[in-house]
Amino acid sequence: MVGPFGTKNHFGASAREKIETVYLATLGRLPEPEAIRQAEMKVALGQRWIEDLLRSLMLSQEFLQRSVTRAAKDHLYYIHQARCKLIRTHLPPAAEIGDLGGANAPIYHMGYPHKFDRLVMVDLPDEQRHTAYGQIKVQAYSGPGEVVVHYGSMVNLTTIPDGSLDLVWSGQSIEHVSEADGQRMCAEVNRVLKPGGMFCLDTPNGRITNIHAATAGLKFIHPEHFIEYDPDHLASLLTTSGFEIVHRYGVCHMPTTARTGIFSYEDFVLGSPIVSWVEESYIQYYACRKI
Repeated sequence: MVGPFGTKNHFGASAREKIETVYLATLGRLPEPEAIRQAEMKVALGQRWIEDLLRSLMLSQEFLQRSVTRAAKDHLYYIHQARCKLIRTHLPPAAEIGDLGGANAPIYHMGYPHKFDRLVMVDLPDEQRHTAYGQIKVQAYSGPGEVVVHYGSMVNLTTIPDGSLDLVWSGQSIEHVSEADGQRMCAEVNRVLKPGGMFCLDTPNGRITNIHAATAGLKFIHPEHFIEYDPDHLASLLTTSGFEIVHRYGVCHMPTTARTGIFSYEDFVLGSPIVSWVEESYIQYYACRKI
């Protein structure tokens, strides 16, 4: 292609391929000739254009509409993105941390911004893991603190001494055990926390996820779930286990689903990632202090 500023080599086939790739990735289509012409002009003037183009396309109404259309396919991405924001902005700093069931998604790879001295990760060995998760693959940590993996059940934390942790994080894990085991898990967390230590957890909100599961004729959204708690039920479990609820938030607000009782994938795109309305959100988050 010969552009307005010279030969084919001035703009370059590789640059054209880049703009086409950006359009295909964001809008699912090739760019108009005018868009290529404008990119040629910016290249000729030595301006950065890929970042500006990507930003402008992602802020466009066309991108928003395409996101809504693809919401059913991409909803797990929106859930993960919202949870990463939660971990980055709401988990408190701590020196000694327990991470329950987080081997495949450690908090230090999900945006946890605080330095720590030691993180004890508790997760099942390969032979006890559900086939949906496969073999355990602990992602390397390059920070200043130490990461230790304990293979076993989060219901039994006997390898962790009493009153030794400042923070315990349970990310999408309490729903993977029965309610009775959930009670034992909370008791174990209470035991290993220092006085005033924090227990933070997120888990599906049964009020919303039960509607989602029903669209596929299922009871729960995941085959390994034993329970998907109603917020009042979970709050009662936490307070009776010796915790004071300091904060609670909803993750992935689902306003249309909550209002109509009919599951709406559009909520993942149009709803806010973190809100105060726990009952109307796909996920519920609690920050609790050991009394």
